[in-house]
Amino acid sequence: MKVASTVYVKEYEQLRTSLAKIPVIDRCDHLRDKKKGFLAHLVFKDATKITLDVTVLSRAFPSIITEVVTGQEIEDFNLENRYSVIMAPYISGESAKQCERLGIGYLDMSGNCRLLVRALYVNDQGHPNKFAKKRTAKTIFDPSSKVSSLILREIMRDVAYQWKLSLLADKLQCSIGQVSKVKDYLSEQLWARMSPDGLQVLKPQAIMHAWSEAYEQKSASFEVLDCHTLLPIPEFEAMVRQIKVDSGIDCHLTGFAGGVRYAPVVRYNKVHLLVRERELNAFLDAAACKQVASGANVQIHVLPSDEMLHDARNIKDQQIASPVQVYLDCMRLKGRGEEMAEAILKKEIEK
Repeated sequence: MKVASTVYVKEYEQLRTSLAKIPVIDRCDHLRDKKKGFLAHLVFKDATKITLDVTVLSRAFPSIITEVVTGQEIEDFNLENRYSVIMAPYISGESAKQCERLGIGYLDMSGNCRLLVRALYVNDQGHPNKFAKKRTAKTIFDPSSKVSSLILREIMRDVAYQWKLSLLADKLQCSIGQVSKVKDYLSEQLWARMSPDGLQVLKPQAIMHAWSEAYEQKSASFEVLDCHTLLPIPEFEAMVRQIKVDSGIDCHLTGFAGGVRYAPVVRYNKVHLLVRERELNAFLDAAACKQVASGANVQIHVLPSDEMLHDARNIKDQQIASPVQVYLDCMRLKGRGEEMAEAILKKEIEK
């Protein structure tokens, strides 16, 4: 078959090949290229036609997709029966949801697609990004991106506040470029927007859910100690509080133990703690807490740096990790942990 004359040969062939598998489709004919994409006739077996208005993007962020639909990135050909389709090397889950919300189709070069036109519905998901670089760039949610993590924690401390980027940089002692990186990512995902008054969070739940997914994937890189105490849980927590008074060792409750201080919705029989790496041995000695291979009722997350303690609270003389950190740690616990996390999100983060 002769390839249509188009600068978007690969994209057109991907579209044509994908549609050729559908019994009710006769063919997909290339019409002409446009500024950022091409037009094609989708011809059904009954000879009816739909014009596919395909916009090809190098990166398909939700914000860019919105611009396409609102007309800032498409050319008006005054075509009837036109169905808009986004194509890109890879369409993320968040971008796919945005396409669905806006009523347009998408198809990526990795094999994921969703098309809903007339009585035709095509949905193929779950294909990994074929174009991911071997050395993937860190996202703002990567726990090893310490400065981005710190900026996010400050922004999520008060989601109703409109954050001036320069003030954020000054307060956190980081560069304006690092703050802008976080702002750009949140804005591209339509989770926040920049106005003359500052950066405003629009979707705190979406931010926290995406952050928790990245946090869980990277949590295996954290050192975690499973330990056992002979003390009842309330007495052990009281001892942890006293250790701070006697020796100055910081030990913050997180997980269920931290969560009940914000939203008492579950009972628990294991204490999760955050302890700095440099204070770990001193804490273990003071707490008479022994490492065990099984039957742990204390789990210690060893912190190599301090950004995870940002916005930590003191509640009834007990050191508690911030609502953001407790949310992230509870989401890793699954089951009742997710229930606890959602309660904290609603009561302490989205407030």
